[in-house]
Amino acid sequence: MKHFTITLVLGALPALAFGQTSVSCEACTHDVPIYTGNGGLIAEVDGADMVTWTATCGGVTHHGELAPNREGVVMMQFMDSGLVCNEEESRLQIGPVKDGGWYWLTDVTNSAAGPLVSQDVLGNATTEMTNAGPGVTTREGRGAVLLKETASGRLGLLPNILPEPAMAALRKCGYDKSGTTYTRRKSSCTLGDGGTMILATSMNAITGQMVRIPNGAAFTRPAGSGTAKIMIDLWMNGSGHYTTAAAEPSEGGSVESNPKRGHPEFGMTATRAADHLTGVSYATVVGSGSTLTDDGGAAEDGVSFTVATDTATLSIKADETYCSGTVNHSLPVSVSLTMATDQANQVTPAVKLDDSAAPTSPKFEFTVVCP
Repeated sequence: MKHFTITLVLGALPALAFGQTSVSCEACTHDVPIYTGNGGLIAEVDGADMVTWTATCGGVTHHGELAPNREGVVMMQFMDSGLVCNEEESRLQIGPVKDGGWYWLTDVTNSAAGPLVSQDVLGNATTEMTNAGPGVTTREGRGAVLLKETASGRLGLLPNILPEPAMAALRKCGYDKSGTTYTRRKSSCTLGDGGTMILATSMNAITGQMVRIPNGAAFTRPAGSGTAKIMIDLWMNGSGHYTTAAAEPSEGGSVESNPKRGHPEFGMTATRAADHLTGVSYATVVGSGSTLTDDGGAAEDGVSFTVATDTATLSIKADETYCSGTVNHSLPVSVSLTMATDQANQVTPAVKLDDSAAPTSPKFEFTVVCP
């Protein structure tokens, strides 16, 4: 065990008025949360040649200084310093010392230890310890509670001071809504990573509701003369962005008037074409065939592909080559996207594109299966 040599300067002050339990100690930074009985403390000095302490027990206050050892550590034992206190009203302050200092209390047969508490958090709320019943006595101090089991004399020191409430997390950048008016939220907010997502939807034939088609899903080919449609478009990934304003009209441009641009929560609405990302091109591969950019509605393997207003639409019909009374074949379909590089800055942060100008979201793939 390392031994410390401590220089202790102790000075007694006249007794204070009855009930006074604190005096000013400008250098003090930490408190012994429970100052009672015998014990001591140890702490590392925080950039000073000497450490000041002030001890108040009942109506009497003492103060003094401690010189740190070569490791910059000070230690005090209450009994050796004449500071054993058995009064209800008490306080022991010390400083300047660093966080991490600790103290101990010693009873007849047992001891307990706990951390010194910084005076910066003494104003925080404290929590009430769970009542263990008449077999355990408690004494609340400044940021800690002393517990003693009556039968065994065991001691415990439990911190009960709560941390400062964390600063409220910033909202993601995006938009604010007042009534039917949307405005850009572009300050005091967190920006996302520029990533994108592909949204594919179809209309439920029974309920008439728009439903999302997950990437990698199986999509049932309609029977008879029916046609099923899948709409595909591009959105930001929801990590936080706002619409970038274009140049002012006087500069040959126009101010962006759609704060909803690229926010995926608007993708499941009937008016989604007004809100998705623009400047997008699509290419579709059906089965193992060649890549189609826009087939103008000409079906291949019962699948046709058109592009309008930055939206790809796949129309899927029956095809006896794949599905009939004698065959049951699945058909893989893959849709990839690219974006005009001058459109990447339509939002902030800009849409993240790879070397081929493709958005970072994976291509959309699904499998057409027989009914």
